Amino acid sequence: MENRFSLTAELAQVGALRRTPAGTAVLDVLLAHESWQHENGTPYLAKFTLAAKIVGNEAQAWQHRQGVMVHIGGFLVQSGRQNPRPLLHIQTIQEYKG
Repeated sequence: MENRFSLTAELAQVGALRRTPAGTAVLDVLLAHESWQHENGTPYLAKFTLAAKIVGNEAQAWQHRQGVMVHIGGFLVQSGRQNPRPLLHIQTIQEYKG
């Protein structure tokens, strides 16, 4: 099975850098996306926010980059046992230049 996710979005919120008990850097972010898509021949405004996290060296690099447009790749998981909302684990991130 595949679980790959690719998106261009704004880093709308960037949390404080934290560390796991093992010392790995973790950065919680909120991505904001807005684009026009076509559905059944009709233009459709796709607009949403998505919680995500960056783990490892990239977390440190992006901790002060709120408001930047980025292109990301990663995979989706459930936020927690009691929270069915999706959470994006970002594996690749780069600034989007348009």
